[in-house]
Amino acid sequence: MIIRKRLLLCAAVLALSACGGGGGDLIEVPTVPVPNNRVLAPGSYKLSFSAISTARLSSPISGVDVAVRFPVGLSVRTLTGGTGQIASTSLTSGISIRSTTLAYGNYSASTRTAYINLATTEDNYRGGQYLNLYFTVAAGTSVTPDTIYALNASFPTYQVIGINAVTHSTVYLTDSVKTTLGVEQ
Repeated sequence: MIIRKRLLLCAAVLALSACGGGGGDLIEVPTVPVPNNRVLAPGSYKLSFSAISTARLSSPISGVDVAVRFPVGLSVRTLTGGTGQIASTSLTSGISIRSTTLAYGNYSASTRTAYINLATTEDNYRGGQYLNLYFTVAAGTSVTPDTIYALNASFPTYQVIGINAVTHSTVYLTDSVKTTLGVEQ
């Protein structure tokens, strides 16, 4: 299963490398970080994912698989309105990614877990904000960013890969990259 996911991600990266840079870019609405202990009011927020290199990377990052859990009362917009494919408007590439990017994922309402994949043709990305996932806080919910961070501290499911430009083979970078979360409004 993992090998199939990796091959699919590599195929997506290679397919995207043939894409041109034309077309309009998404314009992101400016957001501000939410203090860690502030209760999130009902409404929409952005969960930002960043990569931090913990060692010298042998190649640029070209793909990331990540899973994130949400507390009760938070949800992610899907095409079906519950469990299923995350709506494309709920996923955007982060400010550190400047080239063609493919971001997609699924959300499980029963486990409140989002499984997200990002592939990019960026040829020099080695760290910084790579992905944004928009979520909604329901009325009557009492959750802080610290609640989200604590829920995911013991659930750091992620995988980071690169592509060797010479051999066109997959380079596993997970052990040299840490993924962090940020909540913004």
